[in-house]
Formats: sequence, structure tokens, C-alpha cells
Amino acid sequence: MAPREITVTLDLEDHRPDPRLPKRYDVMTEKLLEFFREQRIQATIFTVGKLAENDPDLVRRAAAAGHEIALHSYDHTPIVKQTPKVFRDHTKRAKGILEDVTGREIVGYRAPIFSLTKDCLWAVEILRELGFLYSSSILPAASPLYGFPELSSPAFLWSNGLLEIPAPVARFGPFTLPYLGGFYFRYLPAALIRKQIGKAAQDDCLWTYFHPYDFDPDERNPRIEGAAPWVSLLLWFNRGHTFRKLRTLVSGGQVTIARPFKEQIAEGAFDRITKTVDPATFAQA
Repeated sequence: MAPREITVTLDLEDHRPDPRLPKRYDVMTEKLLEFFREQRIQATIFTVGKLAENDPDLVRRAAAAGHEIALHSYDHTPIVKQTPKVFRDHTKRAKGILEDVTGREIVGYRAPIFSLTKDCLWAVEILRELGFLYSSSILPAASPLYGFPELSSPAFLWSNGLLEIPAPVARFGPFTLPYLGGFYFRYLPAALIRKQIGKAAQDDCLWTYFHPYDFDPDERNPRIEGAAPWVSLLLWFNRGHTFRKLRTLVSGGQVTIARPFKEQIAEGAFDRITKTVDPATFAQA
């Protein structure tokens, strides 16, 4: 079987619930940039605007290393917790910050916690108005946080022309999970992940998603505000093997690493997409 192409993506955010806690994302991002260099990976790095505002040199180094810088909101507030005006103002501001920091046009957007749902599809039009070419903001499955189970994994066009690249998901018993990223990648057995990659439909756009903390076993266990203690523990455990697990995946011959999303779009990788989704279909439901 021919190797499957996988795009590597990183969500660059400062996840600390309390700014008095030691900052770790910068140290881990530097380690990830070195890992990407060693593995010859060019990633798409979805970056929180406020982080770029506070730590512009880190973002510049990532851009200078050949990675695409895309937007991950201004301050990591889920879309559904914003009004359309606040979302437009914050997204425009954050896009400008990243463009000033990198000197490049920012064309990609990922919603915090995959929070583009049928309750806030007004955001699709705003993203297009602000000049974004694509979004990678949907989890096409039920979720205790934000999911959109009415949609499926293959990339599609919103009716206004915005490309949507949903998270790749797979069935595990009664659950549909985004198995190639974050919490799920850390906990699922490597053999099971490889099996699901092999079973993925040919029109699925496969991509990983990680955060700097997914690779950081030395971070003190942070208590997540509003979450049960066991949830915080689960999000903290199983970080020590993430580098090894990702290295094995990308060097094992089953996958090849795709170019960043922006370059794939420029090269016509998504030109054959014919599926179009009208947000009004869900807004009226």
C-alpha cells in the first residue's frame, strides 16, 4: 500500500490557567522546531495572536524555519462565546499581528477547541471577508466540548468559497475520535493509529494536531478551571512518549509528510473538491 500523506500541524498557545505559573510553551516550541528540522517537516503552526504579540521572536523563528503561520484566534476564546462583532474585531486584530510579525499574508484559521459549530456559522462569512482562504476548525463528531457530527471528514467548500479542512476522525467502538492529535494521539496505541491511517478514505485529508504541552512531561500538573480533577490529570499524563511516537510514525514508511496547508492550496491540492456546504442549512435547523 502506498504511503499516505499527512500534514503536521501545531496549535501554538499559552495554555496556563494562571500567568503566575512557569511559562513552558516557549521552551517546548523550540524543541519542536528542532524536531521538525531533524525530521524535515514543514508544519502549519496555528498561532494565538496574543502570544505572537507577547513573544514575536518565537513566531518569527518558526516562520523563518519555513513553517506556515496561521491564526488560532486572538486569545483562545471559543467562537461560540463571542458575538459576531467581537469575533470580527478580535480576528482582524490577530491576523494583523501575525502579518506584522512574520511579514507574510495569513490565510489559514483554526478555531480554539474546534469551536466552529452550527451555533456560530456566522463566523464562516466573517473569515472570508477578512481574507482567509481556509479554515481547519471543525471536529466532525460528537464531543463533550465542541463538535459538529452532522459533517464528515473530507475537506469541503463553504458556499462562500472558504475551504474547510475538518479534523480526521475514526471509529473506536461506539466513539468517533480525532485520533491523529493531542490527547488522543498520546493515549491510543501506536499500532491502532497506524491501522486507522491505513483504513482512512482516500479523500480524507489527514493531519496531526499537537500543542507544545503534549510533549512536556516536566510541566507541573495544571488544574484546568471548570474541569474535574480527573480531567486535568488525563490531559497531563502520557506526555513522555509523544516525541518518540511521532518520530516512529513519520519515519516508519507508512506516511509521507505533506507541505503546509497554504502551499498545498497554492499547488492545487484541493482544486478537485466539489462538495459545497451552505451554512444556512444548519442555521435554519
